[in-house]
Amino acid sequence: MVNDLRFAFRLLLKNPAFTAVAIVAIALGIGANTAVLSLVNALLIRPLPYRDPARIVLMLEHFRAQHLEAIPVSAPEFVDYQTNCRSFDKMAVFQPGTFNFAGGDRPERIFGAVGSADLFNVLGVVPIRGRVFEAADCTAGHDDVLIISERLWKNRFNS
Repeated sequence: MVNDLRFAFRLLLKNPAFTAVAIVAIALGIGANTAVLSLVNALLIRPLPYRDPARIVLMLEHFRAQHLEAIPVSAPEFVDYQTNCRSFDKMAVFQPGTFNFAGGDRPERIFGAVGSADLFNVLGVVPIRGRVFEAADCTAGHDDVLIISERLWKNRFNS
């Protein structure tokens, strides 16, 4: 086997163009495999970073007559589900979106979500600082409560 490896190495040294193409092809193959396996690990293998991730479900609506698929549940329907559904221990709702952030010296478009008071409790996560939403925060006139990410806290508020 050692003789075979020496012979292969000598052949590669005699043809540097072929050797370069072979090395690039192997490197691209390893890189592509690493990227795909990392994605599979992050999305399919590793559990979600929430308490009891197997018990978390996402409810969406389908309106086939209007050709609408995967529509988020509306706020009134969520209240109906929360009131009448006994299949779930807890329920929360959120709607992702982008928002204008005008604090500081420059306005910025940021990604965020509007969520119900029980969202963090359902996911089993706690903020690093401050508090989570309370039921009183979800009543009319209390739209001035928000939770920001640590990155936004550090970058925009220099904390």
